[in-house]
Amino acid sequence: MRILGTSKVSKSYKIALISDIAKKLEAKEGDIIVFYENDAGDIIIKKG
Repeated sequence: MRILGTSKVSKSYKIALISDIAKKLEAKEGDIIVFYENDAGDIIIKKG
């Protein structure tokens, strides 16, 4: 596994989607991003 980037959590628990990840997900403004947890406890982020 490799690190693709980092993002800080704001006071209201929001995170910014960094541009490299947004490009990989082909995410656009208004898209839904889904957070999954696998059996190992890893968090997976996908475009919904």
